[in-house]
Amino acid sequence: MHGLREIREARALTQVQLAQRAGLNMTTISRIENDLNRPTTPTLRALAQALDMSVADLETAINPQARVLRQEVEQLDQLAKAVEMAKAALSDGQVENTMRALDILEGAIREMAEDMREVVRISRGEKKETAGDQLSGLLAEMKAG
Repeated sequence: MHGLREIREARALTQVQLAQRAGLNMTTISRIENDLNRPTTPTLRALAQALDMSVADLETAINPQARVLRQEVEQLDQLAKAVEMAKAALSDGQVENTMRALDILEGAIREMAEDMREVVRISRGEKKETAGDQLSGLLAEMKAG
């Protein structure tokens, strides 16, 4: 479930009811639900308390970047466990298994780095250049030249 509106509706609350429970203005609720405002930390706390959920869970639900970061943190936790396993395999003399684990870790880290670059690109409002974009640019250059 994502978004304040979905959470509110799942609890059968109107914007007015949520605003009253949270001690906020209904306009604030509406602006957050319509992605016109990002809630401040005090607003987030008030909403989380009114919705009987943690601030972290609410932030993750209403903020796409927080969702992505939470997923990345979970992946990092998994990678840390894989490093522990590789170290144990190495200490047991299992060099081949250690090398395989390190190769997998390297690929996972590179993938995460690319994912984070994508998050930064999106947060800057930059458009990802596709192969089609590159071909269009090349065709335009060829016509001009």
